[in-house]
Amino acid sequence: MKLLLLFMGFWTFFSCQSNKRFIPVAEHKKAEIESGGRIRKFIYFAPRNTDKSLPLIFLLHGGGGSGEGMLYLSRFSDLAEDNGYIVVYPDGTKGRWNDGRNLPFSAADREKVDDTAFFRDLTNYFQSNYRVDRSRIFVAGISNGGLMTQKLLCEASDIFNSGYVVASTTSTVIRDNCLLNQPVSIGFIMGKNDDVIPYKGGTIRIPTDPTKPNQRVDAGNVLSYQESLQFWSEKLECKNKSETLKPKMGAYFSKSLPYTKYVNCLNEVRVEGFVIPRGGHIWPHGFYYTNEKNYGYLSEDLDTREVLLDFFLSSKPKEQENKIVHFRD
Repeated sequence: MKLLLLFMGFWTFFSCQSNKRFIPVAEHKKAEIESGGRIRKFIYFAPRNTDKSLPLIFLLHGGGGSGEGMLYLSRFSDLAEDNGYIVVYPDGTKGRWNDGRNLPFSAADREKVDDTAFFRDLTNYFQSNYRVDRSRIFVAGISNGGLMTQKLLCEASDIFNSGYVVASTTSTVIRDNCLLNQPVSIGFIMGKNDDVIPYKGGTIRIPTDPTKPNQRVDAGNVLSYQESLQFWSEKLECKNKSETLKPKMGAYFSKSLPYTKYVNCLNEVRVEGFVIPRGGHIWPHGFYYTNEKNYGYLSEDLDTREVLLDFFLSSKPKEQENKIVHFRD
């Protein structure tokens, strides 16, 4: 009986911890700015207490997605009030980011949209309207958003402290063109069974029709997961590597997750990566909603939101030059 009560106590504690109130779209703000001659839209959540400088987190949707869709998938806003950060879900151009692969079917690529400039403009928008901690600005994304995350770290390392990449590795374009001006931390979460962006590297294969998963189009080439970690660790001159196993969330008798970490890098930044042995092309523990009878979480491997928040909020603040920022009333 005591064992049963103890188990129920643990279950109650963890279920209460993980079931924070969902912040609906209505409690977010929708806005738009002009960037590169285009009107760019985004949705965001800012805590009520903005008396102190807050970290700023950008979350990037995958190809064919939207900022609002990323809001639902990640549920990052749910923890923003308690942890004190602003979270932004921008829209790409017709559902895509120009991450440099020059894809003929992507409007963002064909029209040569400067998404790096867009994020510089977005950062200026939030610095002008909120008290943003300029030393703690972060970006994360899934798939096409994960590739764009890496491009932003390469082209705007003066802005971003850290980035996290989900369901993606490093493209050969990024490998060949990345010029870091300042050190940045970076993390990866990659499934071994990803059928879009291959874990072992090679050609990305994107479904052209959700109802016909076997009809696919080539979408550029990527490094393997291990090669991606190696690329970034060398770029950041990391000296020490460790490989361990991390327990899966809520799973008592399941295989642990391979975890790699590089430390002693430039300016005390970090490189890390999680492998989901049976994982596909998903945001682990992402929330999905099909209808009132079909909704829930995508997996119990790990809680992506918790991994990213721990990585971001524990990062060493980025050194910044003194700059006057004007706040609006």
